[in-house]
Amino acid sequence: MSPRRLHGLLAAAALLLFARSAAAQLRTCVHTEPGKTDGEALTRLVKAEIDRHPTHRAAIDDCQAELTVEIIDLDPGERWITGRINTQVPHREKIGADGIGPAVQRLLTVVLANDPLILQGPEANTWLNRQKRALERRSVMHFGGELYELSARLGSSFDFLPGAAFTLRREVSALHIGARIGGAFNPESGSDRLYLHMHFDAQIEGALYASPQENTSLFASALVGLVHDRFQGPATLDGPGATGTASSSGLSLGARAGVETMRTADVRLVAFLQVMLPVFEASDPDHGVVNQWVPTAAIGAGVLY
Repeated sequence: MSPRRLHGLLAAAALLLFARSAAAQLRTCVHTEPGKTDGEALTRLVKAEIDRHPTHRAAIDDCQAELTVEIIDLDPGERWITGRINTQVPHREKIGADGIGPAVQRLLTVVLANDPLILQGPEANTWLNRQKRALERRSVMHFGGELYELSARLGSSFDFLPGAAFTLRREVSALHIGARIGGAFNPESGSDRLYLHMHFDAQIEGALYASPQENTSLFASALVGLVHDRFQGPATLDGPGATGTASSSGLSLGARAGVETMRTADVRLVAFLQVMLPVFEASDPDHGVVNQWVPTAAIGAGVLY
């Protein structure tokens, strides 16, 4: 597969990660029968819960759907909440010790999912589906920057390139999914040996936190993306003393581990170690500047907002 096509696929995947659903949300009007409960408070609670769903939006006019929520008080200590959208069969949830809020959440998860206008039924309560729903409804967007030192071994020497990157992620609980674009440049130059002059990468990252509820947590992540390298050095095929430049691009896989602190603040700090392994060999069949596999490692720190 060509680098251009890979780049297109990577860009499409990143858009799918961060784009909201293109389908318009259904304007949903709310009617409540609160029983002994505060009617205004119940209405506000129901509307707030509707707005958390990707398929519906609370409205007061031009309704596309009508939602009715009723609280039924039976014997002391036994209360039920019933919901119906349009003319569908109503669904009922018991109000337990955790209160009305969680009962409304459980009720609307089923009622709104069974709205025939969206043709979507309840999903299996698997770990993957729970993470998907959490990303849709409770995720937080962060963006930030990184500074790092990249190292690569070329022949018997190591090159060290300072670099910077821009990061973007959506996070929920122990999981985050993000994108990263970075570039590193070699301040040294010369013609006596092969140098890695520039290194660019664009990656998608999936990470897990060891302690997602703590202020400081270790994390580990997997990365996949495109890498572009530019080399300079002796051009062995052009004769003695000749020098030249060469470029290579392709797919690269990697892993990252580190620590993130100040997670409860508006600005977070991150320290990391990253290893990237290209799935191709850098080669220059025209001039012979480079002909080897070039993995890289980086250590750095960053901030997130």
